[in-house]
Amino acid sequence: MRHPFAKLTRSAALAVSFVGLAGLVHAATKPKAPPLEHLLTPEKVAASTRTELRARMERHGNNMSSLVKAVILLDRPTVANLAGRISDEEMIAKADAPAIAKSKPLLPKTFFAELDALRAAASELAQAAAHGQNDDVIADKFATVTATCVRCHSSYVHDLPAGAPASK
Repeated sequence: MRHPFAKLTRSAALAVSFVGLAGLVHAATKPKAPPLEHLLTPEKVAASTRTELRARMERHGNNMSSLVKAVILLDRPTVANLAGRISDEEMIAKADAPAIAKSKPLLPKTFFAELDALRAAASELAQAAAHGQNDDVIADKFATVTATCVRCHSSYVHDLPAGAPASK
């Protein structure tokens, strides 16, 4: 039996093979579910606390997204500006602020420890960028910032609020 592509020219056969291979690669790499657009909803945090925090986190999320882009583009002035803003100005980063203080019993303790770690790490990143540190230093400082993000989000989604009784 002759191969179905036997009548095709060599270049046409290669094109058909490439398209078939590209389809296989696409199918193998296609995500099973669409990527998340938002953080998972923590079942252990009250809906009213989640709503209040979500409003504050929107600006924080936008600044973090812009910071990622600035770091990737090696835009030191923008990195210094955004990291400084995250450290100094963002309400969410100031765990001792009155609006956050009332939420302390409603959120996990480690959430607030990570906010403090975020402020410190963002400040170090801002200083490194402002003082022209090399790319490796910027990358390491940025990695520290993002590690606080992961730990804070993990605490928010998975840990018990500070005021909740421990389960037996």
